[in-house]
Amino acid sequence: MTMPSTTPVRRRTGLRLSALAAVATMAAGALLAGNATSAEAVPPEVISRWNNELIHANSLSPGFSMFLASGAYTITAKLTAQNTGSAAIAYTCLISAAGGADTDVAEVTLPPNGKQGVFVNVVHNFTSTGQLTFACTKPAGTAQVRMQQVKITAVKVNTLDNQPF
Repeated sequence: MTMPSTTPVRRRTGLRLSALAAVATMAAGALLAGNATSAEAVPPEVISRWNNELIHANSLSPGFSMFLASGAYTITAKLTAQNTGSAAIAYTCLISAAGGADTDVAEVTLPPNGKQGVFVNVVHNFTSTGQLTFACTKPAGTAQVRMQQVKITAVKVNTLDNQPF
C-alpha cells in the first residue's frame, strides 16, 4: 500500500501571474493600437469671473455683463446674499444668455440680518459672439444686501443637449 506524500507541493503562482500580466498588457496594447484614432473632442474652455464683496443698495444690483465667443456653453453663477436690515427681503437673481434667449431665475427670501445662498444655471449655444448678463433685484427702499463670494463661470463644451424632462 502506498501512502500519499506529505511533502508540500510547490506551485509556480508567481510565475503564472507574471506571465498572465505580460500577456494582458501586450493584448491591451495591441487592442489600443488597432483602435487608436485622433481625438475629436476639444478640451473645454473655462471662463470665470468673481467678486468677493459687492454692495447691493438700489433696487437693481451691480450687474455683470460679458461677451462670449460662438459655441455651446454651460454657465453658472452663485453668491451668498446677506440682508443687512431688520426686515425680510424678497431677492431675485437672473442669469441671461443672448438677450434672454435662455435664462434662469432664483427667487429667495432673505431673513432679517440673515444669509442665503443663491445659484443659477443656464446653457446656451451662441451661433455668434453673444452677451451673458447676471444681476439681482430687490424692492426699492429695502436694506442693503451684501453680495458675497460672487462666482460666474462659463464652460465652453463640445456639444449641448438642452431638453425638458
